[in-house]
Amino acid sequence: MKPMEGIKVIELSTMLAGPMTARILAEWGAEVIKVESMNGDAWREQYGTSLSSCTGEANPNFDMQNINKRFIALNLRSEEGLGAIMKLIAEADIFLTNYRIHTLEKMGLTYEQLKDRFPKLIHASVLGYGSEGAEKYRPGYDYTAFCARTGLLGDLAPAGGPPIMTVAGLGDHSVAVALTAGIAAALYKRTVTDLGDKVDVSLLQAGTFILSTGLLNGFNGRRFPRDRYNCSHAGSNTYQGSDGEWLYLAIVDYRRFSEFCKAIGHPDIAEDPRFSTQQAYYTEDSKRELTKILDSIFSGHPVSYWHELLDAHDLPHEIVCHFKDVPYDPQVQANHYTYFHEYSDGTKTVFTNGPVHFASVDASSIPCRTSGPIGCDTAGILKELGYAEAQIESMYQSGKVR
Repeated sequence: MKPMEGIKVIELSTMLAGPMTARILAEWGAEVIKVESMNGDAWREQYGTSLSSCTGEANPNFDMQNINKRFIALNLRSEEGLGAIMKLIAEADIFLTNYRIHTLEKMGLTYEQLKDRFPKLIHASVLGYGSEGAEKYRPGYDYTAFCARTGLLGDLAPAGGPPIMTVAGLGDHSVAVALTAGIAAALYKRTVTDLGDKVDVSLLQAGTFILSTGLLNGFNGRRFPRDRYNCSHAGSNTYQGSDGEWLYLAIVDYRRFSEFCKAIGHPDIAEDPRFSTQQAYYTEDSKRELTKILDSIFSGHPVSYWHELLDAHDLPHEIVCHFKDVPYDPQVQANHYTYFHEYSDGTKTVFTNGPVHFASVDASSIPCRTSGPIGCDTAGILKELGYAEAQIESMYQSGKVR
């Protein structure tokens, strides 16, 4: 039995954070029904974001967030559409949404509007800037509320350069992991109290949490953005090999510094008074000077040479890899963190598996039910809700469903 088997999720969300939360729950065994507007989730049309193909059969960019769901399209501006989603919620354990609060209020779908009618329901929300404060109704996106507002774009950029360019989903997928955990906790609470709960995670909240150490640095006066010579210490820094590639050296424990110096063939460095004590090692001048010394050493050989040498001495480090290579990484493949999929029309893509492994879920054979067109499961879902064939046909004809 999968951990979420028997749990039913109604998802009313678009773009990335809400859909990825539901996708994780589906991977863990939950039944997920995604409710879309008559025009569909806007992310269906954003395939250019990842340079993905989009054909009549294949939409990998959309599917990355929407694997293993069923899809119903309802006109939620109509009485019939709202009636249908209420029937779905009545049978659900979790109602998951990233619609803004005032939009939900108009449809009667906020936690406060549903909690008495459905006391066991877990109401899970993705927010932009939180549920309180002057900006609670403000639209929030991954790039704005998570990346820009929290300092990630501005302070993690190299000194003197523009804000860094990130990739879509960094904040959204962080929210998805956190919200999934919150939902699991609320489900456990329900087993004890027999009552549902409200669970929400905002992009601003997730960003401030994930960047906790950065906030602590800023609070204590560290100036950002920084360059490589204004590092925490030279043993925790990036270095470029003769082939132009980079590695991250992570000799974070000063007690191993002498061992590291011997391994790279320069034991004299550890005896240099500028670096020979922990107190001296951490001064601003010493960090800068040691980084320059190590720059010269590492530039003498390609990154692969240093990787093999440091591995042989069990010294922590990692090659700075590229997105294009990660899906093929043998360690990634051995743990089934990614897998390759071919659609019926021959379109090929890579998908990631979820962020958690369970003994009860075979990570090598997690189902991959990709999406179909907007409303591809509408008729079947309505039949399950008790609608007669004639009712369903009438709803199609009158534009209440798609």
